[in-house]
Amino acid sequence: MPDVSVTPLPTGTRARIVAIVRPVRIEPVMEALHAFELSTVLIEPVRGYGRQKAHLEFYEEGPVEGGYLPKVRLQFTVAAKDVDAAVGAVIDSARTGRIGDGKIFVHEVAST
Repeated sequence: MPDVSVTPLPTGTRARIVAIVRPVRIEPVMEALHAFELSTVLIEPVRGYGRQKAHLEFYEEGPVEGGYLPKVRLQFTVAAKDVDAAVGAVIDSARTGRIGDGKIFVHEVAST
């Protein structure tokens, strides 16, 4: 697992993790997250581009429609103590080593 450290969250809180990954990596990511016994995971197709910008013709997964790459966005919440492990699991399972592997965002969930 990569050395991942998210800013410490207050004990007892939850964090929302938003991961944007390649569609071909969704199954390995979900298998890696199975250990966290998530009650809900939102999975939705999205399109966009990052650092690869004008190099869309080199996208290995197939032809690119409209100049934007297909991605999948996952959203789920975990306890504050599991954030680093969950982010590490997503990184390990989604990484291919090529530009465009994705992004991960972590947000504290406010309790009401």
